[in-house]
Amino acid sequence: MISNKIGIIGIGNMGEAILKSILNNDSIEQHNILLSETKKDRADFIEKTYNIRIAEHPNELVKLSKYIVVAVKPQDSKTLLNVISQSITDENIIISIVAGITISNIAEAIGKSVKIIRLMPNICVKVGEGIIGLTYNNLVENNELEDVQRILAPLGKIIETGEEMMNAITAMGGSGPAFFLLFLEAMIDAGVKMGIPREKSSLISFQVVRGTLRMLEEERLHPTVLKEMIVSPGGTTISGLAHLEEKAFKGNIIKAVEKATKRAKELSL
Repeated sequence: MISNKIGIIGIGNMGEAILKSILNNDSIEQHNILLSETKKDRADFIEKTYNIRIAEHPNELVKLSKYIVVAVKPQDSKTLLNVISQSITDENIIISIVAGITISNIAEAIGKSVKIIRLMPNICVKVGEGIIGLTYNNLVENNELEDVQRILAPLGKIIETGEEMMNAITAMGGSGPAFFLLFLEAMIDAGVKMGIPREKSSLISFQVVRGTLRMLEEERLHPTVLKEMIVSPGGTTISGLAHLEEKAFKGNIIKAVEKATKRAKELSL
């Protein structure tokens, strides 16, 4: 059991996803969760929906919590960190999911040495299938890191990394679903163009993805190996793949991730 209190500041989409995860975690008791939300309508909704107390002020939450999840918008983060800095002690652990805000940015805004864990979750944490990049400073102790990993476990897979890789994880994990969805949208539209009703085209496309992923996981295959199992000499698949390669399909995907990584780096400066 994790007996220390967990506070979440900012209950937007991602903050709510983390809250749901914590509530579904058998190692955390509900009375050990405290929330802070500046928008009254949102705070009232969250309090009523989840029956979790809303702190009157972020500093109240900080004083009562060991683990403090900062889930506000990037433009609001510096002001918030300045406000709560007076209440933060060396017992607190700041867990930031604020996009583009580095550990050094957080430490500078707080103005003193503090334990910091930085996360980069993607939208799929909302269904427990997310990918979460995790990095931390050298003040965080091993047992504290293990507690945080247990807190996050229901959200999906956690990848520990150096902070220099967080921009790439942002591009792959954070932006990646949108790249994939563009491909899926194209597959559905292609089916419609070939005369398949949209509903059936969607069903086919979803099942193709679902089945392919299951084969990769259960058979423990590399994508290249599975692809070669599908391709037959002079068949339909190689004809389509040849066209994609003529249009630099793989190269364009790689370039998209590179562009997103570069933009993530720009936003973190």
